Amino acid sequence: MPRLPGLSARRSVHPSPHQPLHHSLLSMPASEIQTAWAQRLQRELAHNVLPWWQASIFDADGRVLGGRANDGAVLDAPRTAVLGTRLLWTFTTAQRRLGRNPTLDLAAERALAWVRGTLTDPVHGGVFWSVNADGQPVADHKQTYAQAFAIYALMAQHAADCAAQGLPLAAVTPAAQDALRLFDLLDTHARDGLAGGYMEACTRDWQPLPDATLSADEPPAARSMNTLLHVLEAFTELLRCHRQPVVATRLRELIEIFLDRLWLPGQRCFGLFFSIDWQPMTTQVSWGHDIEAAWLLRRACEVLADDGLSRRVDALVPQVADAVLQGGVAEDGSVLGAGLFDGRVTDARRHWWCQAEAMVGFWDAWQLTGDPRFQRAAWRVWRHIDKHHVDPLGGDWLKTLDEQLHPVDSIPRAGPWECPYHHVRACVEMMERLAHA
Repeated sequence: MPRLPGLSARRSVHPSPHQPLHHSLLSMPASEIQTAWAQRLQRELAHNVLPWWQASIFDADGRVLGGRANDGAVLDAPRTAVLGTRLLWTFTTAQRRLGRNPTLDLAAERALAWVRGTLTDPVHGGVFWSVNADGQPVADHKQTYAQAFAIYALMAQHAADCAAQGLPLAAVTPAAQDALRLFDLLDTHARDGLAGGYMEACTRDWQPLPDATLSADEPPAARSMNTLLHVLEAFTELLRCHRQPVVATRLRELIEIFLDRLWLPGQRCFGLFFSIDWQPMTTQVSWGHDIEAAWLLRRACEVLADDGLSRRVDALVPQVADAVLQGGVAEDGSVLGAGLFDGRVTDARRHWWCQAEAMVGFWDAWQLTGDPRFQRAAWRVWRHIDKHHVDPLGGDWLKTLDEQLHPVDSIPRAGPWECPYHHVRACVEMMERLAHA
């Protein structure tokens, strides 16, 4: 039976019940360490993360809730497209990677119905930024970030459908058709054919919407690395299944933007916010975004199969991983929230998504280079996650810890941005990589 949400809001201050795994692994051969680690990740998904989300994020009618506080209280927050699409990605990916079961199938069906029937604009197409409990738009504009995640989620649905029906990934399923329509909308209305990249947002009827930031904490910018990263991520999965020339061209353009515009070699980081002519607008560094971009760029090049771009990205990835390791990793191996070009740390909290992406990103850098520093960094991040973020009593992961590694109760367990995508994907990625290392 799934646990009730929020039974252990103070999980991180107690020793982990999985801590013996850490000590016993030290005396094992490498192959046995990797097998044990993969098994631990699979148990984490199947018995802790997925059961919590299946039991906690829908109401009795199958509608997505606004979120859950750390104590389990239901939050009446706007239901964002970020949450809805990431739920769909999570449950359909779990179906394909872990196997189907009635509870998981129901969660996937509910998430798909929410994305298609509630978040999708029946008049102009695309997905709304947020809706209320009754499914009515709260913010009806078309944030590029949200459209990208809808494509990403629909392609996961497509892959799950193909697997269930014995179809090749090149098959045309309803989910793939929906994703291709979203791609066409972005390509027609949000792409900047002159300066390159994609606008941050459009109005409901797809007119340009200037200064539409993802959150109040961000400066008004014509371009953001975060949005472009997730457009790249979405187009990668679209091209993996449907090798249309226009999708390949757009993915190639995005990889080149990351290499030629977003990467700031003098600062050894990706810029976060840019003007229309690609001038950096802040001196902020986000180590979580940097290490996430490193492995997603490698994945994009793998799917695109462009040898020239692959060589350029492969040369960049060790630089990114080293910069994150040198500037953004605490003494205990965890990844810090944010800093500045001059090396100062501005956010020493430990966010769950930064840890999840770093585990994959460092391991990917080790697979590319063989540098043992990166392999060790991935392992140390996991040790931090397992000890401080994983909550085996309350379920799922604690999302943000303060500098003393105590839970930040103002950050919910589930919410507009607090979704299962980062840590589910990290577990799935690592399970596969450990199996083939």
